Amino acid sequence: MITISDIREAAARIAPYILRTPLSRVPALDSILGCEVYLKPESLQYTGSFKLRGATNALLCLNEEERARGIVCCSSGNHAQGVACAAARLGIDAIVVMPENANPVKLAGVRAFGATIQLAGVLDSERNAAANRLAEAGRVMIPPYDNDRIRAGQGTIALEILADQPQLDTVVVPLGGGGLLSGIAVGAKSLSPTIRTIGAEPAGARRYGLSRQAGHPVVLETVDTIADGTRTDRANPNSFSILEHFVDQLVSTEDAALRDAIRLLA
Repeated sequence: MITISDIREAAARIAPYILRTPLSRVPALDSILGCEVYLKPESLQYTGSFKLRGATNALLCLNEEERARGIVCCSSGNHAQGVACAAARLGIDAIVVMPENANPVKLAGVRAFGATIQLAGVLDSERNAAANRLAEAGRVMIPPYDNDRIRAGQGTIALEILADQPQLDTVVVPLGGGGLLSGIAVGAKSLSPTIRTIGAEPAGARRYGLSRQAGHPVVLETVDTIADGTRTDRANPNSFSILEHFVDQLVSTEDAALRDAIRLLA
């Protein structure tokens, strides 16, 4: 399990390569949500998402022999762009396995960074199988969330949030594979033990909420949500363990509410 020291080391390592995004005070949302609201817009990150943090940290930790072998990752798009960007900056050959129904904007982003793209199915499990075959052939796997270097990189967001607003009492984090929430929860609870951590996942992909009810990681029979960056069909055992220790509450949101939130923020 990662520690606050791992997160601090990651922050120092990736600082030259990522954007320190602002913590934006948004009074217009106060009356809607019934509290003082801040947003951390990782959409402003160089690749459009927080995934650049973990990917950069993971690649910077590779030794020369690993870099020479090249890397592979599987992703619906955001981790793909993060890995492709970090690999291009560090001169590492990258193959990215993406779903056949990948978001065209994310697909174009990966191509723009020069990574080789391989399309495989529409489920997380199908992408994993294709990427694993490439790893067995010699490439270094860069997982989208089940990796401590990835988690520590994502956890650097917690350091920035609490540096900008030390009195924050609750943080709500999107939940897909669990790498972002695990890293932020460990970082936030380590710096502020009384802070409340909440994970939010789509109702059409409620793998961690159902896992918490069952008391063990579960696999979903179907996944159906517009939130393509959180479209995974199983709870990762390592992420589940961290979430059980550091996350106070898990909530789910219907796609109709997601659409309303997107319109409201826009």
